[in-house]
Amino acid sequence: MFGVFPILFSFYLALTRWTPYQSVFIGAGNFVNLLQDNLVHTALFNSLWLMVVIGVVQISLALVIAVALNARKLRGREAFRGIFFLPYITSPVVLGLVWGVIFAYTGLLNYLLGSIGIEPVDWLGYASGSATWIKPAIALVTVWQFFGWNVLLFAAGLQAIPSEIFEAARIDGATDWDVLVRITLPLLRRVSFFVVSITIIGSIQLFDAPLMLLGGVAGAGSGTLGGAESGGLTLAMLVYETAFSYGQFGYAAAISVLMFGVLVVLTVANRRLFFRNLED
Repeated sequence: MFGVFPILFSFYLALTRWTPYQSVFIGAGNFVNLLQDNLVHTALFNSLWLMVVIGVVQISLALVIAVALNARKLRGREAFRGIFFLPYITSPVVLGLVWGVIFAYTGLLNYLLGSIGIEPVDWLGYASGSATWIKPAIALVTVWQFFGWNVLLFAAGLQAIPSEIFEAARIDGATDWDVLVRITLPLLRRVSFFVVSITIIGSIQLFDAPLMLLGGVAGAGSGTLGGAESGGLTLAMLVYETAFSYGQFGYAAAISVLMFGVLVVLTVANRRLFFRNLED
């Protein structure tokens, strides 16, 4: 009930012009407006861009580290796992403050770049009003925060594979690459499906990192929603802003339904990609 009712109520709100005082049924009016709203288009593009970049970098990095940690000769594996997992359990507010200092125009990262002769970069668009580096900055923070969780998932999957399989492959003359491609990855299919699925869902619903980095949903310091040129605007941020800053709860619900539809399509496509051979 607690899971189904909010979903059904969101679908109902999406068909209305709803305020705390009255509700007017307008049918598909909100969805028609979605097709013409440039902010929705921008937020959808940003969310998909972040999903692809975060997914590729985060999952690849987590898999490589998990395989390295699973090596039998590596000492201190548990300590490394704890270190990698630490950002995941750190408060988003703390992460925002720390990375805000790092990405500031006069911050630590530009100081390091300047020390090797590289011009400072306006990562968050405050100095130049350009959105060029906003999405890469958000992606970097998100990868750093969540890849440790994926490392643990992959590591658990690797430990569930019997060591005899790897030993038999070595005896048959398999190289490290052969073992990875022909044994490890196929046996990690279900774990990989879960990791990709939660990465897709988390990336499309991304809210904390842009909020903390940009100083607020309205983009403090830039004067535009989602930062300079709306470069950090995500669908989740747009839902929040539309509902609680402008009181357009029906339109916000329509955007959330759009998010839900995107997630359903991507999740179904992801499942088909991973399990099509089994279904065939």
